[in-house]
Amino acid sequence: MQTADIRAERPSRRLTIATVAAVVVSALALAVLAEAIFTRDPYWALRWTVDLKVYLASGEAIRDGTSLYDVAIQNPMYGPMPYLYPPLTAILFFVPLSLLPIGAASLVWNTASLIALGAVAWLSLGIAGVRTPRTRAVLTLVVLLLATWLLPVRIQLIAGQINMFLLLLVLLDFRGYTGRWRGVGIGIAAGLKVTPLIFIGYLVVTRQWRTAGTALAAFLGTVLAGFVLMPADAVRYWGGLVLHSSRAGGVWDTPNQSVAGALSRGVSGTQFASWWLVVLAVLALFGLAVAHHVHRHGSDFLGFSAAAITGLLVSPVSWEHHWVYVIPLLVFLAVRAYQTRSAGLAVATAVLVTVFSVRIFSLLGIEESPPSPMALAGWEQVIAALFPLTGLLLLLAAPLWVRRNAPVPATRPATRLPLREPVHALAD
Repeated sequence: MQTADIRAERPSRRLTIATVAAVVVSALALAVLAEAIFTRDPYWALRWTVDLKVYLASGEAIRDGTSLYDVAIQNPMYGPMPYLYPPLTAILFFVPLSLLPIGAASLVWNTASLIALGAVAWLSLGIAGVRTPRTRAVLTLVVLLLATWLLPVRIQLIAGQINMFLLLLVLLDFRGYTGRWRGVGIGIAAGLKVTPLIFIGYLVVTRQWRTAGTALAAFLGTVLAGFVLMPADAVRYWGGLVLHSSRAGGVWDTPNQSVAGALSRGVSGTQFASWWLVVLAVLALFGLAVAHHVHRHGSDFLGFSAAAITGLLVSPVSWEHHWVYVIPLLVFLAVRAYQTRSAGLAVATAVLVTVFSVRIFSLLGIEESPPSPMALAGWEQVIAALFPLTGLLLLLAAPLWVRRNAPVPATRPATRLPLREPVHALAD
């Protein structure tokens, strides 16, 4: 590529500053708008800041010198809600946040989450092949505005969740950077909330040994920091509490969009059966095999997406807000549909956006958090498990996708856009 072309792809400092400012202002406006809408809705007002209140209580516990894992906020709908994360997460995020009153903390936290979403949009567009700086800046704002109303993002804002920061940390390692620090984002994210450990598994099966080692070292560094700063709580957490998924709530609750949640609702079971573990283990192997396959055929990003979906499927609890990991994939598919002028891919992307935007089980009157598993009809089981069923379909479709879109050898005329080298720009 010529020097002039490289310079054209680099955003000017003025454009960069303007983009950052626009994202920050938009994030603040969207956070204010979300609070105005959801706190006036009778259903969502009862759920506003349910998780954030636990986070703030954890910060207060550290400032008061009491144990994090004795924290339990009593909620009229969900009962006692304990603190679930490693000690370092509370130290880094929730101690400073707890110095604010709940209203200010909610606004700051949600604005920061939406700024992180803006960063995710910017990175995702770059991964998808949008290179023209002005186009990428404009589309970043468009994606920020539209993605805010995806169901996982809405629930994240309503509850005051942490997942957008984790997605951003992980995505930093899949943006095409291949330097020595690649893997640090994954390791830190896993140290803040253990679910991103699935990405270290992905790095291992794809033999990205250096990155896997860096991620593991970063993860162990966060664990060590927790032991140094709060040894008693670190022993309690890593010594057993980390494995107690039941502390997160009823596995049968309809917002639990994991395979375990679907199984629990399907068999009306309150406990993990041994055969569930076999199903989840097989599914984990299948999902990582798909991730390995698409990586081998030229797309580390689609490997990341397959690994993310696999982790969401096999986790005992994957609440709706955990599914923010599909946002980069939705952006990728939307850009790809435009680049290839594919009506079929555009329709498929629109269907996926609809699935991840509309809470269909609520519209049809299926209960959210019953005291025990519900007896649901077959069609209701399907509606109550749309996220995991969609995730399974995406894993099944991934090998077909890469077979049709794999890079074409140089000796043959290129008839398809390669996965490894995306086109350089959308039209302005």
